[in-house]
Amino acid sequence: MGRYGYPYGVCPSAAHAVTVTAVAVELIVVPYVLGREGVGMGAGPLALEAAAAEALAADAVVRIGLSAPFTNEIGACFDLNRQVARAVADARERSALPVVLTGNCHTQQAVVAGLGGHDLALVWLDCHADFHTPETTATGFFDGTALSMTIGDCWRGLCATVPGFEPLPAHRVVLAGARDVEPAERERLDASAVIELGPGETRRLATMLPLAGRTSLHIDLDVLDPSFGEANQYAVAPGISPDDLLDAVRAVANTSKLAAVTLSAYDPAFDRRDGVRDTALAALRQFKLSAG
Repeated sequence: MGRYGYPYGVCPSAAHAVTVTAVAVELIVVPYVLGREGVGMGAGPLALEAAAAEALAADAVVRIGLSAPFTNEIGACFDLNRQVARAVADARERSALPVVLTGNCHTQQAVVAGLGGHDLALVWLDCHADFHTPETTATGFFDGTALSMTIGDCWRGLCATVPGFEPLPAHRVVLAGARDVEPAERERLDASAVIELGPGETRRLATMLPLAGRTSLHIDLDVLDPSFGEANQYAVAPGISPDDLLDAVRAVANTSKLAAVTLSAYDPAFDRRDGVRDTALAALRQFKLSAG
C-alpha cells in the first residue's frame, strides 16, 4: 500500500491498474485556486487526474486538502503548501518522482521546499512572470507573487512555515515564455539574476539551463498560445506552440536530472476544444518517455 492509503500501481480515481516502469512516479493533486476547492483553475487538477495517472503510469496518487477551514486565502494557500512540501519530500524519500497538478503557481514554493534547494534549478514556463511582491502589486493577486516567493523575495515569514523551504537563488531560475509582464515586475526582473527566454526563444532552453544537479520543471499551461486552446482567463498571445512545449520538456528531461514536474493553472471551462488538456497529457507522456 502507498503511504497515503492508495495501492502502488493503482489510481484511486480510475478503475484500472497502471503499468509500473523503471521510474517510479507519484501524482500529487492540489485541486485549489487561492484556497478554494474545485472551482475555476482548482477544477483543472480534478479534470486531469485520471488521464494524467494513466499517462504517467503513476505508482500512487496523493490528494491534498485543507487541514482546517480558513477564512482568508493566504492562510489557506500556505496550509496547502505545507502539505504539498511534505508529500513531495515523502515521494523523494521513496525515490519516486513527484508530479504535481495544481490550480496555482504558488505551489512551486512548496515543491522546492519538499525537494530541498541544494543543487536545484528551476525552469518556469508561464505566460506571466509572477514576479510581484506585496509592495509592487496593484491588484493584490496573491499568485502573482509566486516566483518571488520561491526565490525568497516576499512572504518570508509564511514561507518559513513550509517545511524544508530555503529560497532558491535567482541565478538558478529560468523564466521562459513570459509575455504578460507588468512594469513593476519588469523592473524587478531586470535587476535580478533570473534567466529569461521569451516565447520565441524556448528552443534555446537546453543551452540555457543553470549548472545544477537537479531541475524542477514548472509549467503554467497558459504559456501556450491561446490559438491552441485557452488554459484560463489570463492567457494572452503570443505564446508558444504545443510542439515548443514538448521540446521544452525533452530539453529539461534529457539535459538535467528531473527532480519534479508541476502543471498549473488549467481551467477546463476555457478549454472548449480540449487543446490544452491534450497538450498537457502529451507533455506528461513525453516526460515519461524521456525519463523512463
